[in-house]
Amino acid sequence: MKNSLTRLFGYMSGERRGPLAAAVRAGLSVLSVPYRVACGMRLALYNTGLLMTRELDACVISVGNITTGGTGKTPLVVWLGRWLRRRGVRTAILSRGYGGKRRPPEGGTPSGGTPNGGESDETLLFRHQLPGVPHVVDKSRYKAGLRAIAEHGVECLVLDDGFQHLALKRDLNIVAVDSLKPFGYGRLLPRGLLREPLSALRRADLVVLTRCDVATQEQVAEVERRLRRWCGERPIVLSEHRPVALRAHGAPESRPVEWLAGRRVAAFSALGNPEALPRTLRALGAVTLSHEAFRDHHWYTEADLAGIARRAAEAGAEAIVTTAKDAVKIGAFPASGPPLCVLAIELAVTRGEELLMAALERVLSK
Repeated sequence: MKNSLTRLFGYMSGERRGPLAAAVRAGLSVLSVPYRVACGMRLALYNTGLLMTRELDACVISVGNITTGGTGKTPLVVWLGRWLRRRGVRTAILSRGYGGKRRPPEGGTPSGGTPNGGESDETLLFRHQLPGVPHVVDKSRYKAGLRAIAEHGVECLVLDDGFQHLALKRDLNIVAVDSLKPFGYGRLLPRGLLREPLSALRRADLVVLTRCDVATQEQVAEVERRLRRWCGERPIVLSEHRPVALRAHGAPESRPVEWLAGRRVAAFSALGNPEALPRTLRALGAVTLSHEAFRDHHWYTEADLAGIARRAAEAGAEAIVTTAKDAVKIGAFPASGPPLCVLAIELAVTRGEELLMAALERVLSK
């Protein structure tokens, strides 16, 4: 899986050269044309009112992105949920749900060790990291919002992955942009990773640049400069994904992240950005022997886990590391391999927190 993703990104980015790579890029460019037309027609239908945008009797804060793949959106949703909870605002998270309700494949076990009947990995993660904050899943975010208001009496709704969901009116449009891969190679799907043309960023009220700690100051400044073309003077907030602990899977023990420095580890993950975990491990000084990348939202089978444990043991790894999003989908991990550790990550705002606070307070005051 990792090799196929790397190959595809190589075609998109232009790193892969030669006649075959050029032919693949040409084919992807042709396929991008109808996608661009469809994006434009859909936006026009909403702008002219032929497609309806509905309103809910609650404050709606949307968190989304303009590219496919991981931009750090989920930690930002968790950060907002915790901030709103501390402020005493009754809040719910609304999601479409990846692929709707689903059951793990045979042998796949989410946290607790038994297959559940239809919860996504985001649902499990939000339940673990935002206890007491309802998470309502429905293809219609409007219906999900009505349920959250009726059943939980919420005052604020955080719309997960909502930037392209134009059917629901929102009070604040937040877009997460990865500082290392900000603009999806500058091309629409499937030639690049853009969900919409960059001009769609004009709909954003506020941009949060993520993973700024692993980008250079020059890279962050260049991304900001390019964003200003589309966002004007709208606030741009800088953040980082800060590792806070290394927890033993299925046990209360934890270690400081400094334990990883110089340790030989194997890693695996199923994220939109397959390079996120190994990049973080390298920054922490870990000797990363291997990283197995699975498709985003992959449900791990017993065979998957047994293979990961066996290969890590053969490589001489002292530990196996995965993410919290992956860990919630894993019950018992094979005892035959090195211990499984979960790298806990939290979003930390490093610049512009007062701009984010002001925007949130402004919409809540309405």
